[in-house]
Amino acid sequence: HPGIEASASFQKEIEKHFSRQELRLVAAADVGAISYPARAREGYADDLLANLDQGAIRQRGFRIVVDYGYSAASFVLPLVLGPLGVEAVAAHAFTPDLPPGETETLRGLVGQTKRLVGAVGADLGVVFDRAAERLYLIDDQAREIPVEQALLLYLRLIGSDGRVGKLAFPVTVTSQVDRLVEGSSLEVVRTPASLAELTKAAAQDGVIFAGAVGGGYVFPEFLPAYDATASLCKLLELLAPVDRKLSELVAELPVSHVVHRQVPCPWAQKGLVMRVLTERLKDRDVDLQDGIKIYDERGWAQVLPDPDEPLVHVYAEGETEDVSAELEQELRSLVEDVLQNGNEADTDHERSG
Repeated sequence: HPGIEASASFQKEIEKHFSRQELRLVAAADVGAISYPARAREGYADDLLANLDQGAIRQRGFRIVVDYGYSAASFVLPLVLGPLGVEAVAAHAFTPDLPPGETETLRGLVGQTKRLVGAVGADLGVVFDRAAERLYLIDDQAREIPVEQALLLYLRLIGSDGRVGKLAFPVTVTSQVDRLVEGSSLEVVRTPASLAELTKAAAQDGVIFAGAVGGGYVFPEFLPAYDATASLCKLLELLAPVDRKLSELVAELPVSHVVHRQVPCPWAQKGLVMRVLTERLKDRDVDLQDGIKIYDERGWAQVLPDPDEPLVHVYAEGETEDVSAELEQELRSLVEDVLQNGNEADTDHERSG
């Protein structure tokens, strides 16, 4: 509840009880049943339409290209676009009985969509991922909009629409989001870099939008989760009163210089890396909300242990690409130094043993 991603601790609790077979015993008559809601597609479409300014979207008269990416969104989106008066050219609007790896890659789908946008003179193109959770945008000039810019586009449109409320972003998202809301009635809230924490924040009172780099966007007034169908419809609603081409709006967005690197790190040494870095950086301007994030006059850099892989992630952002690379290199060197010293200590211990 309320339909957000389960936290890591809650997932571990479920796994613990399942692996131990600690299942509550009840009488046969008390075992629950699975029920399926009637007319689920129509109910979803009606709820989404009720959450949109239908008149503004119809008046704009959008022509778009939609690549469903073999997702189930092809069963739902037409029920929404019809009442909105949106002319849509669709591709891959079916769900084949094939593993995800045997369908076309996302790069291939984006390439096809770019060609279709140019051929039909569309206002924009969109590509859904297989789960219909993430959205990838193509502008009217048949150019792919990087996911970093797409997030800033949503933010700029929300700000220009005069909306009031909070916006939730992970700590690894560019500082440009803070600059874009300066002087507006919007407030940026930072969350740990996980989908569970982002959707948890999105479900809080006063939050009107949440997003992370990667094509996932959350509009909590409709659903506190990634939803590509809702994200597309909300984008059309935000674009409707703006009498300008999408390519022009994207060209005016600030450029993000966030650098991301992955450093191999054995599971057993992740804790050591974070402890040593915390000690070495204690005299710096440090944020420990998630991992270790340091600030200075050049920008910021952050190290985050990966929850699923033997890696640590290093992020950095400065005013230019060169400054970002410099910040990333400095922090990555500290991480690699800790790992090297830790490996040498382990080797010496084995020899002495």
